[in-house]
Amino acid sequence: MADRGPNLFTIPAHRAFADAFASGVIARHGADPAHLARGIILVPSNRAGRTIRDAFVRQADGHGTKGLLLPRLVPIGDPELDERLGHLFDPAGEGDATPPAIAPMVRHMLLARLVQDQSPEPVDAAEAMRLAQALGSTLDQLHVEGVDPRRLTEIEVEQELSEHWQKSLAFFRILLDRWPEVLAERGEIDLSDRRNRLLRATAARWTREPPAGFVYAAGISTTSPAVAALLRTVALMPTGAVVLADLDQNLTDEEMGRHRPLSTRPRHRAQASGAGDASAIRAEAAARPDAVFTRRRARVEIWQRA
Repeated sequence: MADRGPNLFTIPAHRAFADAFASGVIARHGADPAHLARGIILVPSNRAGRTIRDAFVRQADGHGTKGLLLPRLVPIGDPELDERLGHLFDPAGEGDATPPAIAPMVRHMLLARLVQDQSPEPVDAAEAMRLAQALGSTLDQLHVEGVDPRRLTEIEVEQELSEHWQKSLAFFRILLDRWPEVLAERGEIDLSDRRNRLLRATAARWTREPPAGFVYAAGISTTSPAVAALLRTVALMPTGAVVLADLDQNLTDEEMGRHRPLSTRPRHRAQASGAGDASAIRAEAAARPDAVFTRRRARVEIWQRA
């Protein structure tokens, strides 16, 4: 059986991404409204979802379609963590033990109190709120990128900055040590942490049991490891595909492997559907959920009307 690589498509820069993508989806699945409605499209943000939804409406007229039941549009890659992921990733009813996320305002107030309690010098309320916001943003970014906060101690700084850095880091370490205890007492976790857990749980579930309909990821370019793991799963699914904007088609496997954003995102061959070796795909995805695509020859295809 021929080796089946990942399904990776690109839309050239001279074409409007949303309209070209919607046109391709309708051409492939629009003949069966029920099949189109069972599909899932992962998008970077709520704004991108609205843009693609509007593109579906415009392209439906061009395809002579009177009405459409749109696929489910799910935002997953927006760097703003208050973007809702949608109930697609919610583990409710599946026995998942993922704790609930702490409310953003509650977290802000608790971090501000923690800053005041742990600071070696008096901190007024306004400054505590400002520092709490900065601390929360830092924690979120570390969660999103899958970085252990303790790695901050490995950063090398100039000699003239080292004393100031060490003082700041010592204060930051106190907060990092205390914050997990606060969350544990409340039985909650950070929103960014929960987001990562749900994305990874979805990737694992789709590896075991792919959705009944197609799954396409459209225009997601984030380098978040949790998002990359989900995109890799989508790219390896027989009915899945990752569609990127203006991806260089002449990159070799070696060149792709040098770039973390590309190497952790799926790189797929032309077939948007096909039999493939499903057991081998599931085994590889389970064994190497964040691995670089080095063992399967990748080929980038132009996304167009079927």
